[in-house]
Amino acid sequence: MKKIVLHFFLCLSLVGLLALAGRANEPRDSLVSVVGLDEHGNPGRQGMGVVVNKAGGVLTSASIVSDCRSAVAKTADGALHILRRTVHRDSFQDTILLQFDAGASKFIPAETAPGFQPLEKVWVGVRDNSGGRLQEAQLTKSLPFSPRLVLLKLQPENLAAEAGSPILNQKGELVGMLHVFAGSQGKPSSCQFFLARDRKHLPFKIDEKPPEGDAPDEPLTNPAPAAGEQAFWEGVGRSLQQDWKEAGKSFTAALNGPERLPEVYYGRGVARYQLGDLAGAVSDLEEAIRRLPGYALAFLWLGKAEERQGRPEAAQRDFRQAATGAPELGEAWFRLGEMEYQGGDLAKAKEDLKNALGDSGLEAKSRWYLGSMALQEKRPEDALGEFKQVIALEPGSFQAHLDGGRLLLEELDRPEEAAAWLREAVRLQPGSSLARYYLGLAYALSSNRAGASKEYFFLQTANPALAARLAVILERLH
Repeated sequence: MKKIVLHFFLCLSLVGLLALAGRANEPRDSLVSVVGLDEHGNPGRQGMGVVVNKAGGVLTSASIVSDCRSAVAKTADGALHILRRTVHRDSFQDTILLQFDAGASKFIPAETAPGFQPLEKVWVGVRDNSGGRLQEAQLTKSLPFSPRLVLLKLQPENLAAEAGSPILNQKGELVGMLHVFAGSQGKPSSCQFFLARDRKHLPFKIDEKPPEGDAPDEPLTNPAPAAGEQAFWEGVGRSLQQDWKEAGKSFTAALNGPERLPEVYYGRGVARYQLGDLAGAVSDLEEAIRRLPGYALAFLWLGKAEERQGRPEAAQRDFRQAATGAPELGEAWFRLGEMEYQGGDLAKAKEDLKNALGDSGLEAKSRWYLGSMALQEKRPEDALGEFKQVIALEPGSFQAHLDGGRLLLEELDRPEEAAAWLREAVRLQPGSSLARYYLGLAYALSSNRAGASKEYFFLQTANPALAARLAVILERLH
């Protein structure tokens, strides 16, 4: 299986902007190298972090300081800083906010990003002898998992990232951070995850001032991770690899802990759907929604399961819940529009399919439906425009070439243009008798008798009925 690199997105409200001026001002000054220290001061696990406030606040991976007595951070200016206290720890998300002694060094915080755009250029922090450098990457796709977790795919796939590695956008704003459960004990993994939480789900403010007073004698506390956390992230990784059987096992194991997260039920519900266990999928997805009302993705997959069970009305209700709960969820709008189109409600279908156009993976299919509806509504030029858009998005779309060619031939009386579209349809599917028939007709109407005869002879063997229809037209024209 091709190695993929997937990352979690940290979608936070806009706090401010860092003014950058080209590569000379890359935001590497907000990077730090973090080293955990044991009770004797010996270095342990190492990783990265990112400065989030001027008072010495560093957001990093909790795994780096697990089983440690203290920690040291090395800033971009080469200065070393001793840990003062733990501000907040989240073992499930594998994040910890630490306050280091600022000393004479100047902490340069990274502001938090308001969002991201597919195909956006980003920087990924990579640890080196100077404390950290930035490796350029491109954010190519987002894969939401829940209202608080969103997976991102980055290119290239061989990023030299490790626990605590931050992602910064081109403005120097913090976008995300490597999740430790990408691999076991820092070992390489085919999937790397980056932390994803938007500000409304954060249990702390990363730009808050540290508490006053002396640092405690024991700045680090290391509570045992909640049972099932590792199993949950293993389930996420298996899901991304489409190993649904093992994903289901991992999510089931994650339910052994006291905190049964809605994401666990959602993950297992999707795995069960993929394995054909529709009843089990419905049960899990309904439980995910019960535990997290408004869980749009759970409603989407519940709708899919209901549809496959032959319950279209329930499926439409679920898709509508998903779409209204997360308007950016293009697949929910698409599935609504598709079902409405198939049911003959073209007005609603048109409205919902237009809402799906923002989903790059479904835009071509949505535009094909919009083109088909335009044809039914006697708007041939609009229909042709939609089919052109489909081909621009998916040059190998046989159906769009066939439908566009027929439209040019039958509705717009432009046989030479039709022949060009239909030739491509035949190239894509040489055995299609229907495409061959319409191509022969287009040739006949554009006075290309040799081309029409070629298609006629093909149809004599492949589809004698269409060959007879084409022969009648050829005789009438000549």
